[in-house]
Amino acid sequence: MPEHFLTPHPGLSTNIGYYLSGMEEVRSQVVGAVKDIPNNVIGQSPFLGSHSIGGLVLHIGEAEWFWMQMVVSEHKLTDEDRAAACWDILDDIDRVSSKGFTTDFCLQEVEKIRNQTRDVLFNYNDSDLERVITFERRGTTTEYSLRWILHHLIDHEAQHKGQILLLKRIMALP
Repeated sequence: MPEHFLTPHPGLSTNIGYYLSGMEEVRSQVVGAVKDIPNNVIGQSPFLGSHSIGGLVLHIGEAEWFWMQMVVSEHKLTDEDRAAACWDILDDIDRVSSKGFTTDFCLQEVEKIRNQTRDVLFNYNDSDLERVITFERRGTTTEYSLRWILHHLIDHEAQHKGQILLLKRIMALP
């Protein structure tokens, strides 16, 4: 009988562990949907103005990096950060194809970012979930809780997973 259970990620406090396990569940679904896409297709836009599947995968990583590194960890954006493959990827629709990014490359980039996220989360425990995190961007200060950020990352990736699956269908990919 198939079983589906979500258990806390080992080594983390219970609730943070559940959030990371939820993130891992959605990521495994994204990887499953993308891993067999041919390299000559991963950077293709299925119709004028749309993002490629590879671009969406890198965007998932960019968003996770932004929230976990810049907002949660208070990292200040550097020129090296801006040179990353994923940075502002949705502003450059052709980057995946023009740079020759492969399917494996896109998946490896988001895995590197996930490893960084795991490292960050090992510094927190359940009592930090409601801690107020203040972030200023473009002159506007906003407050977030770590709980909201982790939920948002799960939701964000799940939405783009649906978009990726739709693009696969439009492109008649298995």
